[in-house]
Amino acid sequence: MTISLSLDFRLHETAIRLGELQAQFKLPIDPKEYAQENLKFGLVEVVYEWAKGTPFAEICELTDVPEGVIVRTIVRLDETCREFRNAAAIMGNSALYKKMETASNVIKRDIVFAASLYITGV
Repeated sequence: MTISLSLDFRLHETAIRLGELQAQFKLPIDPKEYAQENLKFGLVEVVYEWAKGTPFAEICELTDVPEGVIVRTIVRLDETCREFRNAAAIMGNSALYKKMETASNVIKRDIVFAASLYITGV
């Protein structure tokens, strides 16, 4: 699975608009460079497979990215879902709130969210 070209294009256009907005507020940003540097789709397939319930061992075979990076990416996605969910609650957007809650629930499982052996007992 690869990210669709239409979605890729829409995300790229959105990132350029964000860069333009930042430039309007006098930040030293080139909107096209901003989009190029901030859009990274390398782990989209990996995270999508995780959300579908694919075991972690199989996910690691999809990429040569270290396991720790995969875990960190999934955890950061959960944090992003939580932030969007909180923003949706503040705005009163119950549909977005439910979507973010569902997304968080499907990725928050198994070894990725197990308590660390290094942190226990602290």
